[in-house]
Amino acid sequence: MTNRRGKVQTVLGPVPPESVGITLPHEHVLIDMTAGQSSASALLGSTESVERASAQPEAGLEPGQNGPGVAASFTNRWGKPVTLDTRADIERYWFFYGNYRLTDIDDVIYEANLFNRHGGSCLVDQTPRGLARDPRGLAQVARATGVHVVMGTGFYSQHHHPSNMSEMSISRLQELITGDIVDGVAGGIRAGIIGEVGLSWPLSPNEEKSLRASIRSQKATGAPISIHPGYSPDSVWDAIRIVEEEGGDLSRVAFSHVEHRLPSRPAPHSFDPAPFLELAATGASLLLDGFGREASHRQRGPIDDPNDGVRLNYLMTLAEAGYEQQLLISHDLALQHWYRRYGGFGWQHIPETVQQLMRYKGFDQQLIDQILIENPRRLLTFP
Repeated sequence: MTNRRGKVQTVLGPVPPESVGITLPHEHVLIDMTAGQSSASALLGSTESVERASAQPEAGLEPGQNGPGVAASFTNRWGKPVTLDTRADIERYWFFYGNYRLTDIDDVIYEANLFNRHGGSCLVDQTPRGLARDPRGLAQVARATGVHVVMGTGFYSQHHHPSNMSEMSISRLQELITGDIVDGVAGGIRAGIIGEVGLSWPLSPNEEKSLRASIRSQKATGAPISIHPGYSPDSVWDAIRIVEEEGGDLSRVAFSHVEHRLPSRPAPHSFDPAPFLELAATGASLLLDGFGREASHRQRGPIDDPNDGVRLNYLMTLAEAGYEQQLLISHDLALQHWYRRYGGFGWQHIPETVQQLMRYKGFDQQLIDQILIENPRRLLTFP
């Protein structure tokens, strides 16, 4: 660990923290979320996110009901590419096969170069095992663009676990995770973060095993952890309990997706800072990673999905309460239609647009730099 101590571990090797500027701590540089499914019917319901995106009357499903399949006209749209004609439908439903696959390195290089041109410095690829993690592809992107790329490790949610997950012990999972950090994969490319560690709600036995193994690896290596909670505030607190039971360091843990996991009060009272302040009091970092998603037609329940302005309100409330060192923001860009090349906001959105919105809303430059540079830099630096 001596070569990583005090450094940020990127796919091209450890680098000094001061070389890492504006950082997006939760992105997906290369990813395939189709879980090997090759048809609409097969993919439907295969993960929490796909189920939520497709469980609607247009797809032949009513909220709270399962099967029997996908409506005929919806299936017809399933395989079409992202174009001006299909872009609006894709934005509304997400449920298009190619949309779940970010696999073209040339597209990624295009997006990363735009991020770099707008002052971006580092992309954290939170694509763990089971989501088509691509170490050599990440290294190509880093070399081609000059952007630092940090690779993730660990295991995502139960739908993406290896077939023998039930047979593997916590110790074996810890060994695999630690090996990615210490020895590396694909010729020595080393992970610099454990995550995103995928949880569902309720938590499955294998997901609990994965989380416990991740915490033990964090204790052994010093690597940071990013946790993907299930769709319930209870999932966050269940994960806190397990981290504490394992003796993990909450100051080295970030909870992703908190802006749409923690709120539990129906509109018009969804903007409630209380659970955010309660989570911050544990010492964990809060990662608001839905920046760029503004569409009201994605609303899927009585609790408001925030837009960028509301996300910044949460951040300012937390900063004013003294938690400015625990705040992180990102896009969690994992769908093709979010690329700038395909009409989306792209990785440049935070440095180009959100940073200016922060200034409009009263964030001073010191707080902006704290959130965009200092906090992710500190989290990614190995102690």
